[in-house]
Amino acid sequence: MIDELYFKDDGKVNITAASVGISKRRWACATGRDIETDNYIAIMQSNRFDLIPIVLNNEVKEYFITSKPNDFSNIERHKITFSDTLELTTNIRTVINNFCSEKRTFYFLTFQKEIAGLITIGNLNCRQVQIYIFQRLCDLERSLDEFLLDNLEQKEIINWIEQKVNPENEEDKYKGILELYDKLLSLDLENTITEHFYFVDFFNIFNEVKLFEKLGLTKKEWKKFNSINEIRKRIAHPTRSLIDNQNTIDKLSSRLKKMDELLFALNNN
Repeated sequence: MIDELYFKDDGKVNITAASVGISKRRWACATGRDIETDNYIAIMQSNRFDLIPIVLNNEVKEYFITSKPNDFSNIERHKITFSDTLELTTNIRTVINNFCSEKRTFYFLTFQKEIAGLITIGNLNCRQVQIYIFQRLCDLERSLDEFLLDNLEQKEIINWIEQKVNPENEEDKYKGILELYDKLLSLDLENTITEHFYFVDFFNIFNEVKLFEKLGLTKKEWKKFNSINEIRKRIAHPTRSLIDNQNTIDKLSSRLKKMDELLFALNNN
């Protein structure tokens, strides 16, 4: 990381390109000697890097990049242009959107107009980005909870859960929700039934009792928000990569956009 995470005035963690990228003090690079001996090829191959900066006379103005990902048979040399750069203070959401819209795989990070680091799509598979998305998911879950309680009585929600209980399954999750709720209630501990919901349960109940209509959405439009559950699964299971062959940067950007759209609808209806 180029710098550490820090908290904004509202208590939320601010994740920037600098929090995720690699400082030039830590990156693998090609020096003049590496270029003379073609050692830069070995550096890229051994580290499986499709791109490395070129450092000459302590200046970074060029880079080597493979013409095809993971193919080191053809490596090209390019000058760094303005379009190759982002300020290191750029919010990570903007970085993700830029990767997607500009169809890029890397940016050099700048500080006071000088190259200070590098960020690639691969860097997004890190704890800092997971923290950012988890924070957004928490905001969404809280808004779903509030909207649900504003539009349904707690008894109606309990009835919905009771209809989904499978009495033949001792490990049925809905049975477990009701048992935990009743136990806390018997101990005179104030709680709402939705506190025991799984994330996907909010989407299921919104769909089945047609609460999406109160958001001005059709059933077809509501179904498009189901992709949010996939990103929730990946955050809940950190061994899963955010970005891979099936879960592309385009899908990540689209799912984050869906989260924003749903948050806006929940908070403005």
